[in-house]
Amino acid sequence: MHRNFLLMVVFGVAVTAACTAPQHFWPQTDIVYDEINSAALERKLLIASRESEFKAAIISRVKSAYADQDVYIRLVGIEDLKAEDPGSYTAILIINTCMGWDIDWRVKDFLYRAQDLDAIVVLTTADGEDSYPQLEGRQVDAMSSASVKSKIEPLAAEIIGKLDRFL
Repeated sequence: MHRNFLLMVVFGVAVTAACTAPQHFWPQTDIVYDEINSAALERKLLIASRESEFKAAIISRVKSAYADQDVYIRLVGIEDLKAEDPGSYTAILIINTCMGWDIDWRVKDFLYRAQDLDAIVVLTTADGEDSYPQLEGRQVDAMSSASVKSKIEPLAAEIIGKLDRFL
């Protein structure tokens, strides 16, 4: 009986480790930190992402939509989410990559720290199937897409529409 239980625990740990292993063995580069407009503005948008041509194109369109408005925009890498307070922002956009059949564990950690998920939009890029954050009883506005050039404009427009509700 104890042996079967022990085997099940070891198997569970091995499967969990296998699912997160790609995130540790093939780390991705974060976007460069940037700020647009004054941090003293009332409306604040946090954008966190990894670096890729597809993600940069989405971010460029989102930045352009709000750069001329009274919105403070802060861009950080996924690694830097640990230092960010989710409650300090009016809206948050996180663009991450699905690796090992799950979103980045740093993104999950940030989402668990957020008291209110209503103003958070998560876009997960994945090669195959859709990938959405699994947050045990909590839901976030999540989108999933392959990094295909033809999807940039419609995705950016959809993201901006979602962020407009809060900004």
